[in-house]
Amino acid sequence: MSSTGNGAGRRTRTRLLALIAGGLLLAAGCAMPQARRASTEVSGKEAAGGPSTAAPGRAHSGPATVQNVALLPRKIIYTAEVELVAESLSVVARDLAELVKARGGYVAETDIGGETESPRQGRWKVRVPVEQFEAFMAGVTRLGEVRTTRTDSQDVSEEFYDLDARIKNKKIEEARLLEHLQRTTAKLQDILAVERELSRVRGEIERMEGRLRVLANLSDLTTVTITIQEIKDYVAPKPPTFATQIGRTLAESLGQLRDFGKALVLIAIALLPWLVVAALVAFPVRLLVRRVRSARATKARPV
Repeated sequence: MSSTGNGAGRRTRTRLLALIAGGLLLAAGCAMPQARRASTEVSGKEAAGGPSTAAPGRAHSGPATVQNVALLPRKIIYTAEVELVAESLSVVARDLAELVKARGGYVAETDIGGETESPRQGRWKVRVPVEQFEAFMAGVTRLGEVRTTRTDSQDVSEEFYDLDARIKNKKIEEARLLEHLQRTTAKLQDILAVERELSRVRGEIERMEGRLRVLANLSDLTTVTITIQEIKDYVAPKPPTFATQIGRTLAESLGQLRDFGKALVLIAIALLPWLVVAALVAFPVRLLVRRVRSARATKARPV
């Protein structure tokens, strides 16, 4: 009787445990789809650009700035150097001026030099629009035989657009200072402090705008330095004849004699003041010596 009661109790407890476990599994199964649905909704909002818990103005600020700069036109400074050899420097100079004009540029510097019966050399520094750079370089290489060429580029896009953004922020700060200055009823000391700050902000704006103009000019116009060596009019020096050698020797001798005479005259002029001083000193000394000698001679005579 006792064993039968114990067996029935165990079966009852086993059934209760099975029912509790089944209920827990059912509840967990119902909760998981809701969690997945909630997670999907949150992910959908984030993908669609919905608000997030991150602080505004900080999240993704770095990548967004890089992407914005990448979408803007690039600001690249191009420079080039070309060295050519040509038969006639005059013809090349004329053709180069026409090429620069045709490409919408201008000549910034020109330097042409050379002696008689010797090859001349010319150097030009020109500025051409960056969109005409390749066409201009192709035209330059056709002016003569290319010896050397070098091209360099510098990307200043980040600096350019950073300056542009800073200028805009500084102008907003300037406007706020002006508004504060117009509405303020503070003491004179506070007003002067605001004016000093306003002057400082305006100075920064002017400096940044100046740098921005320089970058814009350098990136819009390419600088090309062209050096051309002339070879057509070069004449080798002829060996001098005997008569020419005699004439040159006589001319050199006369020149040396003339220089020697000039040197003597200059030396005499330089010594003249000293000679006058020496004469003034020597004359009294000579008189004194004569008197001493005369006195000795008188004493030495027999009576």
